[in-house]
Amino acid sequence: MTDEEQGLNGSDFYVGSLSSAERSKIKAYYNFDMIASTNGGYFINHVNSTAAQPMKAYWDSLNLQPEENTEGAGRSDDYSFEQAGIPTSGYAMGASARKTSAQAAKWGGTASRAYDPCYHQSCDTTGNINATGLNRSVDGIAYTLWKLAVTNSTPANDFSLATSPATGSVEPGASATGTVSTATTSGSAQTVQLSATGAPVGVTVSFNPASVTSGGSSAMTVATTPATAPGTYPLTITGTGSVTHTTTYTLTVRGTGGCTAQQLLTNGGFESGTTPWTGDTGTIGAHAGQSAHGGSRFAWLGGYGSSATDTLSQSVTVPAGCAKATLTYWLHIDTDESDRVAYDTFQVKVGSTTLTALSNTDAASGYTQRTLDLSRYVGQRITLTFTATEDASLQTSFVIDDVTLQTG
Repeated sequence: MTDEEQGLNGSDFYVGSLSSAERSKIKAYYNFDMIASTNGGYFINHVNSTAAQPMKAYWDSLNLQPEENTEGAGRSDDYSFEQAGIPTSGYAMGASARKTSAQAAKWGGTASRAYDPCYHQSCDTTGNINATGLNRSVDGIAYTLWKLAVTNSTPANDFSLATSPATGSVEPGASATGTVSTATTSGSAQTVQLSATGAPVGVTVSFNPASVTSGGSSAMTVATTPATAPGTYPLTITGTGSVTHTTTYTLTVRGTGGCTAQQLLTNGGFESGTTPWTGDTGTIGAHAGQSAHGGSRFAWLGGYGSSATDTLSQSVTVPAGCAKATLTYWLHIDTDESDRVAYDTFQVKVGSTTLTALSNTDAASGYTQRTLDLSRYVGQRITLTFTATEDASLQTSFVIDDVTLQTG
């Protein structure tokens, strides 16, 4: 796959070009990313899934006690396959997130230090390799491929999941409807329980029936209230049987006036991988040492305690005809600096224009909601950028979550 760092563009294109028949031929997609991190741990994508079982069995045989790869969820090419209902898994040893004390006791290494301190930095050379971890990963990969490709076994029961239509658009107080379809792709039919996540306040998702036998379908109703905020909301529809598959449904709640009030940013809560954010997307994840404002994932900029700069950007068009555009985000700042001097800084920019600048002197416990008026950009295509810059010592962390750009 190509262009992974800029938003999984290559894998998205490839998976999108596959027919349903071609997708059903893929037994599993495996992703091996960051498998030689110098301070690494032993992580597996979807560690309890059917696809992960050979990988977990091999590392279990080495008594490594692998854990779920929460940091890497939605950040690499496997996510495009996962979104299409294709089973996925993979090994990882960690990137910029920090190793916990419990993990250091179990695996060795240094607690409270990044799994790979050179992640996306100039020191990430061929000398920045954990040979033991690499050997264990490669051996497990070979074992997994052998088990899947060579070993004779009875195909597991499996199914596919899809929504039709995949989008809906309503005014506040109205409901959108669709159909969730399943199909048995291997083995025998099974009972599939349906559920939905990602719905904002004022939106409920129901299924009739709530569970189906694979091969059957269910009527989905996405209901809003008059108080539901206009915006675009990606929902995740999940089917759970002997295996689990997900698909997406995008709900747009329209404004009722001349301006179509909407939320312009995509994945502002960072729960759906890294797309379409660009820049240092490794800052996005469910990192140990910090917590989300909502959900489980967030963007952690800075926090290295050495000279470093992290950026996250997203480009959107602010539609003409609206009276205002408001950027809202939640920011938590913590620091080891003790002086009231701005050593480490955080900026919000549109293009080259700095809208606000904060620093280690603004540190406080918990998240603070911050709002900026972007009405001057109505009718323009803009690039919104968050930038954190640290000096040579004493960390300052700038943790961002639940970013929205609302028109009205």
